[in-house]
Amino acid sequence: MKNYNKVVYSIKNKPKSNYPNELATYFCKRFKLKPKMKFLDNGCGRGDFLESFARMGLEVYGTDVDPVKETKRIHKVDLENERLPFENDYFDVIFSKSVIEHINDTHHYMTEMKRVLAPGGILIMLVPDWKSQYKIFFEDPTHVHPYCTESLEKLLMMYEFEKSGAELFYQLPFIWKFPLIKKFDFMKTFGVSKIHTNKTYRFFREKMVLGYGYK
Repeated sequence: MKNYNKVVYSIKNKPKSNYPNELATYFCKRFKLKPKMKFLDNGCGRGDFLESFARMGLEVYGTDVDPVKETKRIHKVDLENERLPFENDYFDVIFSKSVIEHINDTHHYMTEMKRVLAPGGILIMLVPDWKSQYKIFFEDPTHVHPYCTESLEKLLMMYEFEKSGAELFYQLPFIWKFPLIKKFDFMKTFGVSKIHTNKTYRFFREKMVLGYGYK
């Protein structure tokens, strides 16, 4: 989508934060990602997460339909219609955050990621959770396909990813350290009617779905 990152991910709307660094650190530890692994951020947008995984020592590459900048490792690609510009079995890790909900042709998107993922490599996906964000999901005019834990897990199984799973994911780093907090969702009775300005409330209430699987 033309100007998507410029409009939706402008510095004014989405100021830079330490969150990408914290997420990269958590995922590297949880999924045992090692320095020098080949890593693709498929739909890298502004590149914040790409930079954070690079700081962890991974060999990073990015693709996006509207990248903020193009380099030798960041490619402009129509993710719904074009092949990824990489050979088969190239990456150890593929990361997809807040992308697949924009994709009409899910089959093309999934098969291309699996094609360039090496045997034994891991696909990590983060998608807005429809059940907690349904009232605000279509405030983004490019959203076309909602997901929940059940649908994302079935999608990974349909494309024969091994040891796959899907779970609710809170965008609050302190919950990653103390996962039992998730059982006390004391805000679940409050309906989401807008994107809240209070980040703690917003990221507690507006959950993501984390999906993962191995080729």
